[in-house]
Amino acid sequence: MIEWIRGRRPPAAVIATLRRAFLALLLFAALTLPFAEAACAKPAFSAIAVDARTGKILFSRDPDALTHPASLTKVMTLYILFGELKAGKVKLDTQLKVSRAAASKAPTKLGLKPGDTISIEDAIKGVVTRSANDAAAAIAENLSPSEAAFATRMTSVAHDLGMSHTAFHNASGLPDPRQITTARDMATLSLRIQRDFPEYYPYFRTMSFTYRGQVIRTHNHLLGHYAGVDGIKTGYVAASGFNLTSSAKRGDKRVVGVVMGAASATSRNLYMTAMLDKAFPRCKDGATIAVAVEGVKPKPELASKASEPAATEAEAAPQPPKKTASKPKKAAEPEPAPAAAKSENEDLAEKGGDDASAEEPVKTASAEAQDSQASPVDPPAGQTILSKTSPDATPLPFAVKKIGTEEGGMIVVPEVIDSWHIQIGAYPSKKDAQAVLYRIKALDLDLLNDKQALTVEVLKGKDTLYRARFSGFTERNARAACDRLAKQGFGCVAMQPQS
Repeated sequence: MIEWIRGRRPPAAVIATLRRAFLALLLFAALTLPFAEAACAKPAFSAIAVDARTGKILFSRDPDALTHPASLTKVMTLYILFGELKAGKVKLDTQLKVSRAAASKAPTKLGLKPGDTISIEDAIKGVVTRSANDAAAAIAENLSPSEAAFATRMTSVAHDLGMSHTAFHNASGLPDPRQITTARDMATLSLRIQRDFPEYYPYFRTMSFTYRGQVIRTHNHLLGHYAGVDGIKTGYVAASGFNLTSSAKRGDKRVVGVVMGAASATSRNLYMTAMLDKAFPRCKDGATIAVAVEGVKPKPELASKASEPAATEAEAAPQPPKKTASKPKKAAEPEPAPAAAKSENEDLAEKGGDDASAEEPVKTASAEAQDSQASPVDPPAGQTILSKTSPDATPLPFAVKKIGTEEGGMIVVPEVIDSWHIQIGAYPSKKDAQAVLYRIKALDLDLLNDKQALTVEVLKGKDTLYRARFSGFTERNARAACDRLAKQGFGCVAMQPQS
């Protein structure tokens, strides 16, 4: 080595060792660079809306783009579990053993400990509401020799259903660059879980349930707030963006929608509601679910079964899950459709469903935390965000309050200056903020009678946001109104005068 430093040629053995090390470094870079680029890349956006009676595509945007399923993976986990239940191999009260590996899964989770047991029914509810990764792993390990073996089974079943662009490598949706799918494939899975297991599909409309004394609430904020939505699943990992599959029924029409790769839960939910609004008028009436999305080819034996009469929704007459903390409304009821906006804290709560680095769910957001700066993806052409179930023909007394750079910085309407008010959320456009106010007004809550609906324009850095508020309350009534709206699934903060 000393001779080398003095300028003499190093020994041949040293040269060979350095050459091998250099080549190994190049090989490592070549193998890891694609994953590094993928991790840094902005998730691809895709969407699809399907007539559930025919499988016909009613709207799509890049539906075959490869992406990561995140917690939509759990729909396949439950599809296989429902098959075991239907075959009588397990029962709802069967106890699943919790391994150390399952208990160690990243949040969100139910907090299961190694050696615990959990009933299959509670595991199902934990998966569909909190998106519990520990429960999903426990299901996999109890139905197969290992989670990896279960994931192989998941992929095989997916390909049988015609989901040819899908590969699973775990049961939860936790980050794995090899775990891929498309919006079209996820729409097919959403159809099949309803068609093949109508007696178990109602679990997806669980809004909350109590487990070990704790009330677990759903991440799916379209449930109970968009007319006819009765499932099915949200999902998020950093590589995927915000994902959502929804199924909605109005009369004898049913639509399945999938949104993948949205920038936030807010924009994802707004896009979904706009897409469903656009799709429903083009649907056909019917009673059974299609076997696959247009362009998807199930395995021949499964395709032949498709010609056999499937159980109609009326014949199946599935009952909603028992012991839920709040009963979801019937799908046929005309429900108002809120804008489904969520605070940044709520986005983080959902991120906890899949991403190991995310925080646990946050129960209450502060007023400023409700400001989300993410812009929604453009809705389908020609379609407004405001749901057709909203009374858009009835004007509201909208007032605009601007916060600027002048001293004092506030221009207000006199009649609301000295009252308490409630803030529902902050939105990227005035139209979005007004839409949620229309939808809340449609609930016809007595505490909102004669209250001023207003938007507040706020500059946050380089972004302009619009806060949706009702004003004209006493402190007591403001807090009572927020309690009522929270039970309806809305975020709400009671705020002092001048705030």
